[in-house]
Amino acid sequence: MAKAEEISRFVSVDCSLDEFVQFQENKNTLSKTQRDVSLFKTFLVSRNEHREIENIDAKSLDVFIANFLLQVRKKDGEQYEPTSLRSFVSSFDRYLRKKDYSSTIMEGKEFRKTKEALVAKQKELKKEGKGNKPNAARMLTDEEVDILYGQELLGCSSPEALINTIWLNNTQFFGLRGCQEHRDMRWGDVEKKQAADGTAFLEYNERQTKTRTGADPKDSRTVKPKMFAVFGSERDPVRAYDLYASKRPDDLKTPDSPFYLAINHTTKAVNTKPWFKSAPMGVNKLKSLMKTMAEKAGLDAKHLTNHSGRKRMIQKLNDEGVPPTHIMQISGHKNVQSLNNYSTLSERQQKNISNILSGHTGMPGPSGYQVGISSALTMNATKESTTTQQPLTLFQGASIQGGTFNISVNALNESPTLSLHSPRPKKARHFVIESDSD
Repeated sequence: MAKAEEISRFVSVDCSLDEFVQFQENKNTLSKTQRDVSLFKTFLVSRNEHREIENIDAKSLDVFIANFLLQVRKKDGEQYEPTSLRSFVSSFDRYLRKKDYSSTIMEGKEFRKTKEALVAKQKELKKEGKGNKPNAARMLTDEEVDILYGQELLGCSSPEALINTIWLNNTQFFGLRGCQEHRDMRWGDVEKKQAADGTAFLEYNERQTKTRTGADPKDSRTVKPKMFAVFGSERDPVRAYDLYASKRPDDLKTPDSPFYLAINHTTKAVNTKPWFKSAPMGVNKLKSLMKTMAEKAGLDAKHLTNHSGRKRMIQKLNDEGVPPTHIMQISGHKNVQSLNNYSTLSERQQKNISNILSGHTGMPGPSGYQVGISSALTMNATKESTTTQQPLTLFQGASIQGGTFNISVNALNESPTLSLHSPRPKKARHFVIESDSD
């Protein structure tokens, strides 16, 4: 017989196995799956089909799904985006897998009509102008950030400005996504530490995320994201964190306390009354922080969402030539291809490209492009001349704009090599060309 102390190691749980598994699923994904399946069931009923989806044979279900993709419309009668149709199929697949269906839609040979209908419909929608993501969130620009600071919607002047700043800093420096990852944060997830040179920094310990769900214990970030103090700057992220810590109620400074707290809007004298309540910030308030800021500042808020902050982080790092493998350490992406979905040409970069093609070579260019000199300099790439040149003749007639460039010239009269990160060749003279441009 088992000993009493051994039996005591097993405890009862308050829910069933299926309920526990379901609770751990991404709530947004679960909700979308339920909505999509419900819509498909409505379609089936309209076709006089009353069986549960999982009880329909694959051949018949294939025809039903194919026709659904061709006929489904939004509530206002508009066509769905191509990606939305693919998303419908993914929802049906998730539902059927849970029901132990005999085959999968996208991989099973039984669903040939569904896959053909999906491809054909996506092509048709593309011809009609769909698929350009007109409603996608755009990047928050430097100019807009300056405006938000100027109107004290960012900064440390008020509870609202402070919580906005904390949210934006967490988004940019820690790579957090829109709402859920912020919502799941706990006070103990961020630790204040000190670097070897004495600089204070904040370190983020990641919990469950969209790409790292916790299903694989080995699947974790190799680098913990950090944000370092910028002494003397009004935008010092550590200074904002310290103020936030001092304004939190003492009972909500435990490691498991919610990170984001509700603003005490009854505060009349900000120096004498609590800035924040002993309660977490509501989910609707948290998910609309960016849009609320934009509207109050008079910015074009149509395509500014919480995701705009994450786009800003990835785009800025990309524009400054940070390697994609390094960006992934901050953003939490698992592959480089995912970063390409964030990277776009800014208006300034497009203008600069236009100037290059127009022959306006003396124009100052933004980060990422230098007119009159190989862009390999700013893209951290190495470009070697294909012809033998005398040292420095490569730059004859060139216009160099901004920054500090390290140029290694081969003393043996071979082709010079331009690189920001290449090893210094042996027997080389080292020149530093500095520009007084920002």
